[in-house]
Amino acid sequence: MSKKTLGIISGMGTKAGLLFVNKLVDRIEAPTDQDFPEFVIHNNSKIPDRTLSIVYGEESPYLELFRSIKMLQACNVSFIVSTCVTSYHEISRLEKQFDVEILNPVDLVLNLLKTKYKHYRRIGLLATSGTLKSGLFHRKFKHSGLELITLNERDQEEEFMKAVYMEGGFKSSHVVPEAYDHFKEAVSSLNEKGVDVIIGGCTEVQIGFDKLQPKIPYIDVIDVLIDEVIKRMNLKRKVEHMESLYF
Repeated sequence: MSKKTLGIISGMGTKAGLLFVNKLVDRIEAPTDQDFPEFVIHNNSKIPDRTLSIVYGEESPYLELFRSIKMLQACNVSFIVSTCVTSYHEISRLEKQFDVEILNPVDLVLNLLKTKYKHYRRIGLLATSGTLKSGLFHRKFKHSGLELITLNERDQEEEFMKAVYMEGGFKSSHVVPEAYDHFKEAVSSLNEKGVDVIIGGCTEVQIGFDKLQPKIPYIDVIDVLIDEVIKRMNLKRKVEHMESLYF
């Protein structure tokens, strides 16, 4: 059986994309070079900011995302993932123009909640303002019976978005301590709303949680996406990652 090839759209931000690759490689057994998965990554740092486009009407990422998908399809990848959740607002409009499958992390997270974690009803969502305004999660969750809980406007902008976008924030090459402080406040504010679990609905959330020991169950879209990639590529998971990856 021929090995499948994964296509990865990165650059939104670059650190989050590389963290995806590192997590994927770290979670599998690969004794030799040939046991590692074959993947093609396009670190397209030319893609305009998704939140600025959705919230403020600035340059759309549509054309650059189109370029990335076209490039990866030309490489004959088996399927594609984007390491930016907000980008799926445009990808959902683009994917019908291509013959390659693009995995949707929101679908994967919702399926996980409906099958494995049925006891969670109040779902806290940490995501960019662009993702929230686009309705990516809210549309999918509308008829699920699950309640999505988000931050108030002040905490969304002054704590979470600042942690991600400030100078030295999670999108920067060097993250300053203040960014983690803002992120901690955002998580605390969401926790105080009485949520059963927090969904990391932005790929930079994983950077914040790496330094935070949450007292509440946490599911990261990147972990869910990696789990699906491992299954689809028939990769052997390391023993320490055989159980849930999400807490």
